[in-house]
Amino acid sequence: MDYNNPALTAKFRLSADGNSTRKALELVRDFISRAHCGADAEAKLSIIVEELVANIVEHGRPPPDSEIGIELSAIGADIGLTLSDAGAAFDPRTANAPAEIPPECGGGAGIALVLSWSHVIDYSRIDGRNVLTLVIPGDV
Repeated sequence: MDYNNPALTAKFRLSADGNSTRKALELVRDFISRAHCGADAEAKLSIIVEELVANIVEHGRPPPDSEIGIELSAIGADIGLTLSDAGAAFDPRTANAPAEIPPECGGGAGIALVLSWSHVIDYSRIDGRNVLTLVIPGDV
């Protein structure tokens, strides 16, 4: 898989506010309509983006007027996703995700889902921003 030459990329920025999740999902749906990735990766992408963007806004406490950056890449059947935000530092690899998702889908369930459905390639804190890169595997 040539991760350096994706077939399709999309980059966008959106305000880190109460409308972020809805706007991000609209942009993801547009990307999916143009990408020819595996159906499994496409289905998981929407849920992962929804979870991560909602967590940035609800728990990351981004400064007013800050933006969330999203970059999507179609890489064969896989989808690459990079998110950046100015919220509190948060590396999902070190999060206390439950071993089992509680029936009431309480705290940590979303991060557990993200970690089980994707591979975290990198997390860094650059100039006061979280930068998370992951790959969502396509059909196997």
